Amino acid sequence: MAKQKPTTQMETLTVERKTRKADDYVILYTNDTQVQTTPWDIRIIFGRIESAPNQSDPTLMVEQVGEVSMSLHHAKRVATILQGQIEAYERQVGPLVLATPEE
Repeated sequence: MAKQKPTTQMETLTVERKTRKADDYVILYTNDTQVQTTPWDIRIIFGRIESAPNQSDPTLMVEQVGEVSMSLHHAKRVATILQGQIEAYERQVGPLVLATPEE
């Protein structure tokens, strides 16, 4: 009986992707993000800044609008995808300039 060589590459599979929106699907705008991690997952809390600090009131008021929790493996994949999208946008439009906290 002939020995089979161990397979080191995954077989290529063509996948058809179909999507549907859940009944509770939401669209959120966020301009504030907090991140918490554990050894197993990551939690991203999204918020909208309601009022910025000023001389008379140094409080930054943020309304939390939602959160997403995921495995760290999935978060790393999402980070790679986001980075690629930002790089493609900057190649087309030009660099995004980030404001420093003092601005």
